[in-house]
Amino acid sequence: MKQILLKILKWFLIVAAVLLGVVLVFGIVLSLDWPWWVGFFVLLGLLGVGLSLIFFRKIWLRRREQDFVQEIIAQDDSYLKGLGDKERGQSKELQDRWKEAMDALRHSHLRKYGNPLYVLPWYMVVGESGSGKTTAITSARLSSPFAEVKRTSGISGTRNCDWWFFEQAILIDTAGRYAIPVDEGRDKDEWQKFLSLLVKYRKKEPLNGLVVTVAANKLLESGSEALQEDGRSIRRRIDELMRVLGARFPVYVLVTKCDLVQGMTQFCDQLPDKGLDQAMGLINHDLSKDVAAFHDRAINSIGDRLRDLRLLLFHKSDTRGVDPSLLLFPEEFERLKAGLKAFVDGAFQENPYQETPILRGLFFSSGRQEGSPYSHFLSALGLIQEREVLPGTNKGLFLHDFFGRILPKDRRLFAPTQRAIEWSKLTRNLGLTSWVAVAVAICGLLSFSFVKNLRTLREVSREFTKPPVLQGEVVSDVIIMDHFRQAIFKVEEQNRNWWIPRFGLNESRDVEVRLKEKYCDQLKGSFLVPFDKEMAKAMAYFSDHTPDRVLGDHVAYLARRINLLRVRLQEESPGLLYAMPQPSYAPILSKTDQILVPEIEEKFADLYLSYLEWRSNESGLNQEMNELQTWLKHVLTLKGTNLNWIVTWVNGDESLSYVRLEDFWRGSLQASKETTVASAFTLEGKAKTDSFLKEIESALVDPLIVASKKLEFQGWYRKAYLNAWYEFGSGFPEGAQRLQSREERQQAAARMGTDKGPYFALLDRMTTELEPLLEEKDLPSWVDLVYEFRTTKIKAAQEAAFKEKGALVKATKKGKALIAKLERKISKLDTGKTFESELMAAKAFGEYQGALSEITPASASRAVAFQMAAQAYNEDTATGKSPFLVAQSGINKLKAYMLSGKSAQKMFWGLVSGPLDYLWYFVRMETACHLQDLWEKEVLVELQGVSDQKSVNQLLLGEGGYATKFVKGP
Repeated sequence: MKQILLKILKWFLIVAAVLLGVVLVFGIVLSLDWPWWVGFFVLLGLLGVGLSLIFFRKIWLRRREQDFVQEIIAQDDSYLKGLGDKERGQSKELQDRWKEAMDALRHSHLRKYGNPLYVLPWYMVVGESGSGKTTAITSARLSSPFAEVKRTSGISGTRNCDWWFFEQAILIDTAGRYAIPVDEGRDKDEWQKFLSLLVKYRKKEPLNGLVVTVAANKLLESGSEALQEDGRSIRRRIDELMRVLGARFPVYVLVTKCDLVQGMTQFCDQLPDKGLDQAMGLINHDLSKDVAAFHDRAINSIGDRLRDLRLLLFHKSDTRGVDPSLLLFPEEFERLKAGLKAFVDGAFQENPYQETPILRGLFFSSGRQEGSPYSHFLSALGLIQEREVLPGTNKGLFLHDFFGRILPKDRRLFAPTQRAIEWSKLTRNLGLTSWVAVAVAICGLLSFSFVKNLRTLREVSREFTKPPVLQGEVVSDVIIMDHFRQAIFKVEEQNRNWWIPRFGLNESRDVEVRLKEKYCDQLKGSFLVPFDKEMAKAMAYFSDHTPDRVLGDHVAYLARRINLLRVRLQEESPGLLYAMPQPSYAPILSKTDQILVPEIEEKFADLYLSYLEWRSNESGLNQEMNELQTWLKHVLTLKGTNLNWIVTWVNGDESLSYVRLEDFWRGSLQASKETTVASAFTLEGKAKTDSFLKEIESALVDPLIVASKKLEFQGWYRKAYLNAWYEFGSGFPEGAQRLQSREERQQAAARMGTDKGPYFALLDRMTTELEPLLEEKDLPSWVDLVYEFRTTKIKAAQEAAFKEKGALVKATKKGKALIAKLERKISKLDTGKTFESELMAAKAFGEYQGALSEITPASASRAVAFQMAAQAYNEDTATGKSPFLVAQSGINKLKAYMLSGKSAQKMFWGLVSGPLDYLWYFVRMETACHLQDLWEKEVLVELQGVSDQKSVNQLLLGEGGYATKFVKGP
């Protein structure tokens, strides 16, 4: 009943689809105002197109099946290339014969019955190497339309498979390693490749049956576990075949080499030739899945039949001339039962994970009688002394009818697997379901596209109920235009997130384009044109008396705006516009005489970027750029001007910092003369200056317009750069005036001898800030000394670290890298220093820094400062051990080793000796305070209550007076 209902539903849907197509065709025809009878011709045309598609599909399928043969030929060609000349000639001849056979097959009378590749059934023969597959096929003596059928097999047979073409069937003899793999990976890949070709080009009827061969001697000699494992390996191959082909096919187990069963040859000698052509075995007529019962029934039936034949043979022949082996054959044959059962169980046993193949029959054969049969019965009785050797005949025993009659008769037994049937049902039902789903989806998407368009248009109507009207005030107008811009962003975002097809509904996109055009026209007409006119009017009066900051702001504005326009016209990525240096709009917005907050300027910059991104009139943009380039050239070529104003412009950048005394000295007071280094003469300032020059050159039509002024500026800038740092170093000791309290002076003294101290920190900073100028020539000698001092200091630290143990040695790795970097820089300066003098200089600095470290404790105690001062005053300057004397000696040695004939630089050596000078000043001040404390405690306290001047003088200056004792000291 269910099948009938499904059939009725199927036909109903087909009729409904046809009627729908007819109505649709006539509806289109009538909507185009064509005559109604034209619809019939349209239907006929569609029918013709459908039939043409079916026709071409059949041709295509046939071509694919022919390509299958070409694949095999190509496989043979690749094999031929690896052979020697002689072997290649022989193989080429065989291959030509095989191609001739294929051509003959395709052009034979079988074409009358359809495609020659489908007329005959295809059977595959699998089995372990040496199991007698090829021998069984050749010994079957089947008829073929080709002479010497054995020589029509493909070359690939020696490696992959042989093709045998007979009148009854086509046999595919596969390599033994496919059944029992030798190299699992390679053999499995080749097997899968062949299966894919088979199912691709012979899809309707891929395989009609499978013959599994197993040698009789293996069944007799191997254990049950080994036979079961071989059976399981065959089962895996059968399962792969069924899974790939999607069909279940009959499987025949053919036991070969039965001549090695004792008595087989003698038994068959008594049979007529026609009897030997018959098949020896049993067919599983009911296709029972109980393979164990079928196996027992087959062995028992054949054994009983052999016993009956044995009686008949003994009855007909002379018993005195009968070979004794004839008597033993039935019992010896039954010895195959145990091994064959293990093999069959491994290959055909039911399990819940695999679909059970069809065991169609068990058959026994012998293709060539050679080797030595073995009798288990006689061996057990001890009656066999020497084993028999067979003569090596080529009789095909029980093979002809097996291949010629039994296999072809079972051609129609193959059927789809359960998995293939389920998949076919699923795909059949999915075809109609998917068609309906696609149709409904298209209608839904079309409706959704319409709704989204309508929603976007309503959003636009809500945002722009009234067109934006500008009021003539910069602040309010910028806010109004920014609101306009944000509204366009909303429309743009809605259009960008349109992940479904539009189906031709592009109205929201058209609205977005029109809004952007309106925005660009309004910004240009209300802002850019008026502002550019005001700016041009101001620039027309520029001269050599125009303030540097004004020149810099206008040039920066013009250059950066021109560069933005140039990139936009080159159609670069829109994101690149936002990454470029943006112009400051202060020069044009300031013309309005209104106080502008930075936020308004930032908003206007965003307005202009959106203008560039959305402006479609490239000719207008190009004209705008040309006008700005004309004004830029005018400003840069003013008579009597140079490019020195760039320094003032860079100094005006609040993101760059001046170098101040406070950065090194700290402190809370102001020095009497606060020396600074302008931000334009720092490393960051130099980078901005160079970048700005490149921006100007990029904006000009011809960079050579400013070439001479650029060279003049670079020379001036270099001198100003060096002079700024020289002046800062010269006035650097004034920074000590910033230290107000004793605590600030103590903190400065504590770090004075280290790299964090102000003097050494400044020298380190100079090596960084002066680095861009190292490529220049004729640098002042103090620059050489700055870098040489830095190298000397690091080498001294490295030498000191080597004298220590543990982590200190590891810490020198960073120092080594820094020394290597500094030495590369110093090599450009051509110092002319020897390695010995460098080592001596490093040693002298080590002495100097060590002495400074010994003085550092004076920062914590005035008593210690007093003792150090006393020691310094009491010792000889040449031989004294005072840290101050040692430090001064280190400086003197350092000067001797570092000068090397160069003119002394007061500024540099003032920075080097600065830590010692400060500490000497600090110790003296602390000593004075200490002496004042002692005076008050030891002298003044004794005068308390004494008012007579004479008594005071006597107590102070008399013999043994307190003042006298105080002066003499302890």
